[in-house]
Amino acid sequence: MKDSIKLAALNIVKKYDSSVVVDNVSVEVKKSEFFALLGSSGSGKTTFLRIIAGFVKPDSGKIFIDGKDITDTAPNKRNTAMVFQNFSLWPHMTVFENVAFGLKIKKLPPEIIRQKVHKALSMVHLEQHASKKPQQLSGGQQQRVALARAIVVEPEILLLDEPLSNLDAHLRDQLRKEIKTLHRDLGITTVYVTHDQKEAMYLADRMAIMLDGKIIESGPPEKLYQKPSCIESARFLGELNEINGIIKEAENNQYLVETETGIFQVQKTIDCSPGEQVILTFRPEFVEFVSEKKNTNSFECEIVSYEYEGNLARMILKRNNVLIKATFSPIFFKFQQQKTAIIEIKTEHILIFKTP
Repeated sequence: MKDSIKLAALNIVKKYDSSVVVDNVSVEVKKSEFFALLGSSGSGKTTFLRIIAGFVKPDSGKIFIDGKDITDTAPNKRNTAMVFQNFSLWPHMTVFENVAFGLKIKKLPPEIIRQKVHKALSMVHLEQHASKKPQQLSGGQQQRVALARAIVVEPEILLLDEPLSNLDAHLRDQLRKEIKTLHRDLGITTVYVTHDQKEAMYLADRMAIMLDGKIIESGPPEKLYQKPSCIESARFLGELNEINGIIKEAENNQYLVETETGIFQVQKTIDCSPGEQVILTFRPEFVEFVSEKKNTNSFECEIVSYEYEGNLARMILKRNNVLIKATFSPIFFKFQQQKTAIIEIKTEHILIFKTP
């Protein structure tokens, strides 16, 4: 195992009765890396995180921290800390007492505890709330207390299980930034579980997509979003236009793909033969509006709908009964009075996948 690997969970399997919840999953996380595990409800991501924490025992597989096998080590002996979705604060304790709890278990001197707690509370901007009870705080403040309680024990690995999912949109954005700042300042190796694609891409150095108990793809957020290796990843990470097509020609590292919309020229990212059926895909934000039509990748479409959302506009277009989604800045475009528009999708923004 490489020296740079802080956490390794290898070939992890967990079953409940006949249901396989975690299916031979392996993950390696580097020192100081922020790793996000992204998946929908029921994908197995929380169970996998609880296995890392030691709250759930795997049926098979091994967990290593710094190369040491900790698969059978008790949770409180792993030097990890976990932040839960529902905050899990002691209601009868003050904010200070909640944050100090782990340090008191370690039997540190009172003055050291006081210093560490105040430092942790200052990092989450809650120094002035130290004497309050959790029920006197907002949801966002309660989650900050949970974060402070986790970081105050100076864990080697920080585990976060959908920590922002119970907060409203504004608080989620705010705390997302604070979590990113905390990670930058502290450099703690972090594993973050979420169902929110934007959250994962904003926070993570590297991320993995989990589906039906398996990791289907992992890598940097930019790569997974712009150049996913499978259509399941592409669909999960954001809106996607999908058009059925047939490979007509293959030459010079490019394909000509015939679709109901028209002819597309695409880069050769997978091996296909002429006559093979494919799904041609591109993101709504890669739809460009142009003044004149070109031979390929450019079409005149009917405007079906236009929605203005302030900093963003959404449009549904139709070409030969195929609907195409587009998103763009509304500043330079005024389509409300138009019935048609000419669009272009550049070759580098198109991906094809083989039809299942």
